[in-house]
Amino acid sequence: MKGLVFTELLEYVEENFGFDMADKIIEEANLENGGSFTQAGNYPFEELVKLLSALSKESNIEIPKLLEIFGEHMFTKLISLNPQLKYNFKSCLDLISNVDNIIHPEVQKLYPGADLPAFNLIEKLDNKIIIDYISSKHLEAFAIGLMKGSAKSFEEKINIKQEVNNGFTRFTIEVEK
Repeated sequence: MKGLVFTELLEYVEENFGFDMADKIIEEANLENGGSFTQAGNYPFEELVKLLSALSKESNIEIPKLLEIFGEHMFTKLISLNPQLKYNFKSCLDLISNVDNIIHPEVQKLYPGADLPAFNLIEKLDNKIIIDYISSKHLEAFAIGLMKGSAKSFEEKINIKQEVNNGFTRFTIEVEK
């Protein structure tokens, strides 16, 4: 997993829970590298799981909720690093429906070797899309946070329904009118 996720998670923890909490979860997670991450580095997914587990324990917030909240934060960071991405789309649904066609190829250019999920567009209407999320990491809650972050950036409100299937998760995302 790319180091940007780790560095942003720790920065998010410091900003929202304090430096002592960040230090405590690094210590509790007993990471191989002692919590030293670089944005361009690659790190085992299990290290992220350890950090999230420690944060969940210390904050009394369940991991899926932490992932969703962090996903919203991460979207803001990704857009600040690549502001042109937002301006290429007219709405959050337009952006979300083009993740695999436009956004993930750009991410791969910036972070070669990034292990990204697949987002297969099933249906696209004016105010609704259906998209399949495929990932062995099952970070659906993180994906939901990213989608919510996208909606916020376009000043839109969305409803997300999630249906778990065999090997993938189907999201139905609808913009509130």
